[in-house]
This record gives sequence, C-alpha cells and structure tokens, in this order.
Amino acid sequence: MKKLINVILTCCLFLFVALGLKELLLFLNAEENSETLKEQVVKVPAGNQEEVDADDPFNRYIDFEALEKVNSEISGWLYIPETKVDYPVLIGDTDQEYLKKDFRGKASALGSIFAFQNVELNQDFHVCLYGHNMISGQMFGGLKKYRDTEYAASHRTAYFYTKERTKELELISVFQCENTDEIFELEEKTWERSKAEEIISNLEKRSFVDLETSDEEKEPAQIFTLATCHGRAGGTHRLVLNFALKKEKFVLQ
Repeated sequence: MKKLINVILTCCLFLFVALGLKELLLFLNAEENSETLKEQVVKVPAGNQEEVDADDPFNRYIDFEALEKVNSEISGWLYIPETKVDYPVLIGDTDQEYLKKDFRGKASALGSIFAFQNVELNQDFHVCLYGHNMISGQMFGGLKKYRDTEYAASHRTAYFYTKERTKELELISVFQCENTDEIFELEEKTWERSKAEEIISNLEKRSFVDLETSDEEKEPAQIFTLATCHGRAGGTHRLVLNFALKKEKFVLQ
C-alpha cells in the first residue's frame, strides 16, 4: 500500500510539473509574439532629426498600416515606460471579444488589452481599457505595483497612440472598486465634459495613493481608466488607474 501511495504521489508531482511547464510556455510564447510585433510596428525617430528627442515616447510612431494587416480590430496602442505595458488595444464586435483572444484574434488565456465595441478612442471623454491581471506581470498584471505610492509617483506618465493622434497621459488616482462601480458606466451623465473638474476631484479623493496634483487646468479633454481584476480569480473586485490627458498631437501620415 505504501508503494502504491508513493507511485500515486510521484505521478501527481509529474502532472503538476507538466502543467506548470505548459503554463510557462504559454507565457513565454505570448511574450515572444508581443516582442516580435513591437519590433515590426513601433518606430522611433532617427536621432539626427532636428529638434526631435528620439528618447521621448511622445515622438514614437506606431505603424498602424502594418497593424491593419495583422488585425483590422487593432485600434490603438498603450505604453507605460519602465513597465511591461506596451501593447496594442483591440476593439471587437462585442464588448468582451478580446477577453480571451490575442492581438491576432486567436484564442489565448492572456487575452488582450481592449475597449468596449462602441468606444471612440479619440473623441470620448472617458475611455476604459481592460486587461487580465496575469501573475507573470503581462497584460495588466503589473498594475498591482501602483498600490505603492512611491512606485505610482515615479510611473505617472503613460502614452496612448491611435492612427490619428499621440496622447500623453498623467496618472491622477488609483483605487479599488466593484465591477459595478459608476466609473464603468460610460454613458451616464456623470461623465459629461462640463463636469470635468468635479469628476477629477472625485477621482483624486478616492485614490489610496498620494499623488501630488499640479495647479494646471483641471478640465482635460479625456480621462483614461485602466482596469483589471483584483483579489481572487473570477471575483468582482477591480483595481483601476485613472489618467488625465496632459497633451496630444496629430500624427502626420
């Protein structure tokens, strides 16, 4: 009987190791595909161009024509310096189409960074982007680091790119909430542009990290919310990071 138990335990051990390796390969394959895509479509200006800082992400250029050939539903690109967040943003035919699909539209447990189907990335006052909280740190798995004030304060700037515009965003608040929170109700009157200053103040009050606010105008043209699961898998708790549009420019084709 003891020998049988040892055999069973050994088999279970091999099974767990095999499953772990399978998950690891999944993460590594997704990482490789992501890096390959970035090499193909993320361009930086040549360093010898006059008055252009090649190291400034605001001067990055995303080749959306190349992305169109990969998947016509790639609608934007999100980048947060010094993090793993450097991904295309997908908008599908349904709100959650890319919850379990990669940027090519193929089935993937990692999913993609996505927005709901009717979102206008350049025009809507409030844009919400969703991504999985991956243990590997991929997708929005690294956002949990923003629960620390020091980390949040040193990673406040994000960049959002569309075919027509480049946007520089500034973090204004971080908090946890339920998936039914009003922040996800994009069509509600609470998100009217005329109430921008009131909305910003409310978001800042809800933040559990202390972020210094500037004395600049508090009526940004857009607010971007990055949302991911928080707590147990499949739960209703969400971690949200809220960014205000700081500046933007039109992309010359």
